[in-house]
Amino acid sequence: MTPQEAADRAKLLGAWRLLTWESIGEDGTIDQPMGADPDGVVVYTPDGTMMTTLGRSGRTPITGGDVLAGPDDERLAAFGSFIAYQSRFRMDGGDVIHEVEMSLFPNWVGSAQRRHVELSPDGRSLVLSSDPILVRGRMSRQRLAWERITRE
Repeated sequence: MTPQEAADRAKLLGAWRLLTWESIGEDGTIDQPMGADPDGVVVYTPDGTMMTTLGRSGRTPITGGDVLAGPDDERLAAFGSFIAYQSRFRMDGGDVIHEVEMSLFPNWVGSAQRRHVELSPDGRSLVLSSDPILVRGRMSRQRLAWERITRE
């Protein structure tokens, strides 16, 4: 790891709260996959672990309260309104690479998810964006804006 990558990695460490998620289509149209007010957290730890959860705010509970059961349509709606994955992470130039080890979307397990990093000079705001990926049937770049979580 270069000295610059080490410095960039150190700036990512901590917990971040999702502010916005935009999906930008190849034709320039913008969608919000988890709505106008998404919920989400991403955490980067000093040992190189990354984990994130992303979801639509106000998700409907599943009937019966069983964590592994319930009506199929309700479970499908829950799956379609939530993303979670855990990975190792490393820097590559100005990008962070998430080497996915576990994911609600099993297709990502074993993959390397590249995210372009934009960090504000004060270290309080972060934007992670992707190259085009398939989301809801269309190729689009994902742009997620985050704010640092500070606990007192």
